[in-house]
Amino acid sequence: MNFRAFAAAALLCALALPAAAQAPRPDQLAFRAIYEEMVEIDSSPATGSCTRVVAAAAKRLTDAGYPQADVQLVVPPNAPEDGNVVATLRGTSARAPAVLLLAHIDVVNANRADWERDPFTLVEENGFFYGRGAIDDKAMAAVFLDLMIRLKAENFRPRRTLKMALTCGEETSNRVNGVDYLLKNHRDLIQAGFAINEGAGGTLSPDGKRVALEIQSGEKVHQVMTLTVTNPGGHSSRPRTDNAITQLSAALGRIGAHRFPVELNPVTRGFFERMAPLTPGDMGAAMAALARNPADTAAAEKLATDASYNAMMRTTCVVTQVEGGHAANALPQRAMATLSCRVLQGYTPESVKAELERVAADPDVKVEIVRRRDGSQAPALTRAIMGPVERAAATLWPGTPIIPIMLPGATDGRFLNTAGIPTYGLSGMFAVPGETNPHGLNEKIRVRSLYEGRDFLDAVVRDYARAR
Repeated sequence: MNFRAFAAAALLCALALPAAAQAPRPDQLAFRAIYEEMVEIDSSPATGSCTRVVAAAAKRLTDAGYPQADVQLVVPPNAPEDGNVVATLRGTSARAPAVLLLAHIDVVNANRADWERDPFTLVEENGFFYGRGAIDDKAMAAVFLDLMIRLKAENFRPRRTLKMALTCGEETSNRVNGVDYLLKNHRDLIQAGFAINEGAGGTLSPDGKRVALEIQSGEKVHQVMTLTVTNPGGHSSRPRTDNAITQLSAALGRIGAHRFPVELNPVTRGFFERMAPLTPGDMGAAMAALARNPADTAAAEKLATDASYNAMMRTTCVVTQVEGGHAANALPQRAMATLSCRVLQGYTPESVKAELERVAADPDVKVEIVRRRDGSQAPALTRAIMGPVERAAATLWPGTPIIPIMLPGATDGRFLNTAGIPTYGLSGMFAVPGETNPHGLNEKIRVRSLYEGRDFLDAVVRDYARAR
């Protein structure tokens, strides 16, 4: 029995057993060693090194038989700790576009004093793996590395070339972003017909039952704006009718009360349509109504009471920082606010700037774009993409609905999509909403969810690799 059949059979037999009672398979133990090594190499910007992680990954790949030419370590000049690795398993067809498996291996800082457990020691406890990066994103990085090693050991001959890129810099702006750097300097290494990335998992009910498997297509674009008011100022004993802080506050109040229009694309419309029958009560009814008619104001108002649904429906701009004044006894000469805008795909920063100026309704409030990022349209969920997902899900989790989602946040997929490489978020790793706590304290993932996600991605990637 090959690995794929063995994994599917073992998983189906284990589904009825409590998570704590499931003994790891031998192949899962080998994978666990890779995962443990990744989590335990600190790759945070404050105290760690991405280069150490990718060097360890490169050694495992060459030990597995990959020639050095197919394992490329890429370390940006002047950023010795921001290394990346790209591995290639060459396909038999020179014409079939490659498949790129993307995962970032940098993590958010973690202070040991704040954590219940050492964040850079993989701890398995009560059915969970704990550690910084346990879910974001070393889970997928370890799965892809393990898969590339196993495919080599099996002498697997894909029709499509498989590429794996483990990259640095997704989490923090003070590092070199590996995907951006590779696109600009070594695009040939990661050129592909499409890519699989983080961005979607699966939803469990509070009692651990599967609600939906997610596939992510598209994400909002993060634009940073500032609002600034300047004033001659003066002595605080002689107040002016125009006050920089007061003017800025009034403008922020108007912007805070403003809602950008509701706009659904095929992905978000599909999300609400498919989630409606899975969501009880008025919220499910509102989802169905909005999917039928995006102009249904009452349905949109109901959904807007949930921050996540509201973020999926419209562009949002929220104030995140404010500064103003220079002395306790002086009128403010300057007041400034920073806005984080998450913009629906298809809109330019200039169009958002114009809307903010309109809503602020004060010519003294100067709106500026301080961080501009280009966006692209969400890639289509074609049969070529969905077929392997549906087949694997039907084998492992019969009857579980597949839900398309758009991310209100951002991943490295924004660089690939903009560069013309369609990128989809897909992991098959299920969780109760909010339980994994990525970026937060005691980050974790269910042991069973990680192992099941590994089996799912194994099946999907093999299917893609064989496709014409």
